[in-house]
Amino acid sequence: MFQIKNLEKSFDDVKVLKNINLEIKPNEKLVIIGPSGSGKSTLLRCLNGLEIPTKGEVLFEGKQINSNSYQQLHGDIGMVFQNFQLFEHMTVLKNLTLAPVLNKKMTKKQAKRQAMEYLKQIHLEDKKDVYPSELSGGQKQRIAIIRTLMMNPKVILFDEPTSALDPEMIGEVLSLIIEVAKKNITMIVVTHELHFAEQFASRVIFMDHGEILEEGDAKTLFSNPQTERLQQFLKNC
Repeated sequence: MFQIKNLEKSFDDVKVLKNINLEIKPNEKLVIIGPSGSGKSTLLRCLNGLEIPTKGEVLFEGKQINSNSYQQLHGDIGMVFQNFQLFEHMTVLKNLTLAPVLNKKMTKKQAKRQAMEYLKQIHLEDKKDVYPSELSGGQKQRIAIIRTLMMNPKVILFDEPTSALDPEMIGEVLSLIIEVAKKNITMIVVTHELHFAEQFASRVIFMDHGEILEEGDAKTLFSNPQTERLQQFLKNC
C-alpha cells in the first residue's frame, strides 16, 4: 500500500527524517513509537501529503505523493490529529456530514443517516446538535475519529490521538481505535501509550533522531528489544 524510499525531510538546516525505507501493507496495524522529536509525526504528514519530502519518495498504491496529490488522496487517507481539528462553529452533526457531502461521497440524507449510526455506536447521539466547545476532550476525539470514518478511507493515520486528553479519557478513545481496527482499514498510529501499542499493533517501529532504529512484531519488540536505545526508552517509559 505504502512504499517509502530513501525518505528525508529537513526544515531549514534541521534534518527531521533521515533515509527512511519502509513498506506498509494493506490492513496492517502499524504503531510508531519513540521519544518526542524523533520524527514520528513528520513521517505521518509525509504519508498523506501534508509535508513533501526533501529527498526520496512516498508511493501510495503505486502513485507518488506530491504537492498536487493531497486533494486526490483526501478521501483515501484520513488523519486524526492530536488537537481534534473540529470546526468550532459547526454542530457535531455538521462536522460529520460536511466532507462526505462536499466530496459527493454521500447525499445529505445518506450522510446524516450514517453519522447518526456512528454516534449511536459511541453513545453520543444526544450530542448531534451541540458545538465542540460543549464536549469533553474524549468526546471531541471520538467525534474526530468517526468524522474520518465518514469518508470511508483506505488508511487512517493517528497522530498521538490521546496526547491532549486527561488520563480518564484516554481509555474511551483507545477502545474506539480498537473497534475501528476490526474494519478493513489500514491503520498507522503514533502513540506514547506503550501498553496499547503492544496489544494493538501487528508491527511496531521505533524511531529516534529521525531514523528507524528497530522494527518487528509487537510481542517480540517489547519483550526482546535488540538495540540499547530501545531498551533505554522502554525502561524510562
